[in-house]
Amino acid sequence: MPIREFAGSPMPEGDSPIDPDIRQSWYRSTLAGLNPGSQIVIDRLVEMNLGSRLMRAATPILEGLENQLHDSNFGLLLADNEGYILHRTFGTRQLAAASDRLGVVVGAQFTEQTSGTNAISTPIETRRGVFVLGEQHFLECLRDQICFGLPIFQLGTRRLEGVINIMGPGRESPSLMKPVLTSAVREIQQRLLNTYSDAQVALLLAFRAACESHRRMPVVAVEPSETFTNGAAATELQSSDLAVLKEFAAQRGVVFGDRVRMDLSVGQRTVLVERVSDQGAVFRVLRDEQSTLAVPRASVRYRTVGDQLTEMLIRARAASGHVLISGEPGSGRTTAAHSVTGDDFVQVIDAGEAVVSGAKKWAASLQSLAEQSRASLVVESVHLLDAPLLRVLSDAMEQTSTRVVLTSDTGIDSLAAAATHCRSVIELPTLRQRRPELASIMGAMLSDRGVKNVRFTPPALAALSAHDWPGNYKELQGVLDEVLAARSAGDVTLSDIPERYRTPGRRRNLGLLEQAEFDTIRKVLVQVMGNKVQAAGLLGISRSTLYSRMKALGLQ
Repeated sequence: MPIREFAGSPMPEGDSPIDPDIRQSWYRSTLAGLNPGSQIVIDRLVEMNLGSRLMRAATPILEGLENQLHDSNFGLLLADNEGYILHRTFGTRQLAAASDRLGVVVGAQFTEQTSGTNAISTPIETRRGVFVLGEQHFLECLRDQICFGLPIFQLGTRRLEGVINIMGPGRESPSLMKPVLTSAVREIQQRLLNTYSDAQVALLLAFRAACESHRRMPVVAVEPSETFTNGAAATELQSSDLAVLKEFAAQRGVVFGDRVRMDLSVGQRTVLVERVSDQGAVFRVLRDEQSTLAVPRASVRYRTVGDQLTEMLIRARAASGHVLISGEPGSGRTTAAHSVTGDDFVQVIDAGEAVVSGAKKWAASLQSLAEQSRASLVVESVHLLDAPLLRVLSDAMEQTSTRVVLTSDTGIDSLAAAATHCRSVIELPTLRQRRPELASIMGAMLSDRGVKNVRFTPPALAALSAHDWPGNYKELQGVLDEVLAARSAGDVTLSDIPERYRTPGRRRNLGLLEQAEFDTIRKVLVQVMGNKVQAAGLLGISRSTLYSRMKALGLQ
């Protein structure tokens, strides 16, 4: 059946080449009272929140796509989960003008009831990616366009956050659209997840665990700025119930893990409560027949990269034997070394002094310190030692009863001999690997300075989280110095942070796979001191491929 004939009947008879999602969308559009000759109905334009979580996560990705769309025959739309257009961009002025005439503008709402089948409203209904090709649009005014729309989900809960849609004239190939949008959605979803604080991620993981074990039970997770609900909760509970649960979660002195009777809109129910953070909790709303249901009381806690590092340092401190701590400059090698040695009496010698005082004098100092039977000896920056001094260091480590803790840059092959004498080898994470923890890291730094009344606003945090942080924690300390010099209390806004950290660049748009690729290439380049021929050989790729990937990843 030609698609033009489909509008006349709610459901086509017999076999049809029409995609099932398109078929059902036309049926819904017909039930809504639309006909193919209708125009798009825009009752009013709503002022959109351009600082929303979705917009903050999507903005850097959209900026990259705008560059790709420039002078092309394509347009790009971003809508929220209710179909309101948040952002639009077009390759040409002609496309923008045509969209203005149709009412495809920021603040307009696109639903199947108002605009029929299209690549904004239909993905919201189906929760799947949808191609709408020319005549597959229900409204005739849209049939000179082909569109592809993909839903954007919250990664932990599969909650629909919005839709991104790329559109172009019917003569363009739709196959060109899918990989572009798929990559963009992947990036946006990851950035959405990265905007959550440690406490919110812990809440999210606890919520997922509760949903997996109790699929048919209403499950709600709340904390001051976030609420997660499963399908049963969304169907059975009202907003007033969620407010009751949020207020309960904020109470102090309440015993969590037990059953609590609560008056909800569905009646008095027994609710299982699981504390996740100071003001965050997961609630399982039981039906009467489930009142004896056994639920594990152990809280689910998100193990951050920082948690894993702390565990490694604690194990290294408790174990006997020498320790090698490696990391990029500014990653906290000295702090980690003193964390391993604890409160023991510590002697420190810096390998950099060998350049100043001479190899013989430095070797003699090392030997003397190693023979003093102190609790610990920290040897800083051992990657600066030449081969003869590394042999002296290895011999001293083999012969001494003193515990030796080495610090070094990453990826130094010449340290292999010294590393063989170490029982524990720890590679410190970079600050860019701990982006989700940035708020808590800065909080700890402020606390160490005795600063209590400074709070970074979400836009400022988002901008800082997008930075690459090549100088790691030392660089972050410098940013805090600049901020505190101008503001010692109150909210730190985007305008309060140094200007060079406010605007995201190409390097900040990397997804998980690209980030891993970036880190690997960078690590190898450091290892070979920037020699790209050697780096290409170690990576098993050609030099031209290495240059191409470095350029694509923004690695200079």
